[in-house]
Amino acid sequence: MRRRALLVLAAVLCLAAAAVSALLATDVGAWHSAFRTSDAEAAADPAAATVPAAGELLPFHLARSLLGLGDDLAFRRALLLFRSGYTGIPSHDQSTAGTEARAEAEAALERLVRTEGDGARASQAANLLGVLELVDAAAGSGQGGSVDQAIVELQNAVRLDPGDGDAKANLELALGLAPPDSPFRSNRRGSSGRRRGGASETSPGRGY
Repeated sequence: MRRRALLVLAAVLCLAAAAVSALLATDVGAWHSAFRTSDAEAAADPAAATVPAAGELLPFHLARSLLGLGDDLAFRRALLLFRSGYTGIPSHDQSTAGTEARAEAEAALERLVRTEGDGARASQAANLLGVLELVDAAAGSGQGGSVDQAIVELQNAVRLDPGDGDAKANLELALGLAPPDSPFRSNRRGSSGRRRGGASETSPGRGY
């Protein structure tokens, strides 16, 4: 009798494991589909880009954890906030929404620089922080030392990923914009490698 009960229990556990596996496979497929859709939408219209989202069937975001998507999703959220903050900096938009967008973008990027384990992605975040500072400076937002702060962020980006050509190009631009009394003025040559252009709003890896 006891043996039969154990066999029944084992059968139930096997069925439960099979059900969980099936649900997990469905959730993994949903995430893959969500990323493909998000990437396609961003390619068609970058302004309409969204953070991928999937309605998981299993609790505790098991599929997302299994796929290791936390860092990627955080980076994509930071990029969306950057795009919002880029066009909504206080000097251009004095509304509460504009100020909040700029602050949220900066906070998200700073968090990525501190916590991102991937050096290349952390470098991109630091590069975008530098771009925000350059935008503030170019717009005359009145934030003291924003060019110097941009240089600090961009130097950090190059340190995090010496192969980040966008950060090197933006650093060269920032050094050229440094005021005469800036401590970075004398370090313009040789600090960032070959000039490749300046800061512009495009997709990651193609020049911010």
